[in-house]
Amino acid sequence: MMGRRPLLTKQQVHVALQRFTASHGRAPSAEELRRELRIGSTRTVFRYLQMLEDEGAIARRQGAPGVKLLRPRSAGLQTRGVPIVGQVPAGNPMLAEENITGWIRLPKALASPASDGFFLLQVRGTSMNKAAVAGDIIDDGDLVLVRQQTTARHGDIVVAMIDGEATVKRFAIAPGYFVLQPVSSDRHHRPIMVEADFRVLGKVTRVLKKGSEMVHTIFEENEGA
Repeated sequence: MMGRRPLLTKQQVHVALQRFTASHGRAPSAEELRRELRIGSTRTVFRYLQMLEDEGAIARRQGAPGVKLLRPRSAGLQTRGVPIVGQVPAGNPMLAEENITGWIRLPKALASPASDGFFLLQVRGTSMNKAAVAGDIIDDGDLVLVRQQTTARHGDIVVAMIDGEATVKRFAIAPGYFVLQPVSSDRHHRPIMVEADFRVLGKVTRVLKKGSEMVHTIFEENEGA
């Protein structure tokens, strides 16, 4: 006889909500959350949502689908603060501010392992508007989650520094040089050919869509991680 699946914790449900919201730019419906959690009934989903609402972790909109995520720190859930360190253009490079301008708390599952450094940068421009990371296109105004690393593989989407300026591009290896390639519907964006006069700051691992509930959880540095 097969054993029953262990009950989910409220923390697991909340992390699933955050993960879906970060990836899709909106909160899931009850049916979408049921599939995400791999449970059999939406009635069970509503029970978990009620518990999270009672704790102040979410707010459900009366008469509308989905939920609003509130600051997860109030629920003591497994999140980590990730700094926003300025803006990176997805067009002609311009200087990215190195000072931290704010923080966003993300599920640890999105920014892991903890030993890796992560940061967020806001994209400006359209040179990557046909590039997808984990199924999400990089549009003007989106935040990209970047894992700090100094190397890249052919095809990775990276944040690279050129002459003190940072840009988001697809990294390509060519004989004798490297290419920072735009992936855009706008043909005016041109590849940047480089040899040794650049450095990789990190690899883009996620896109937080502009206007998503997750982006609305920005808080000041003194409230950070």
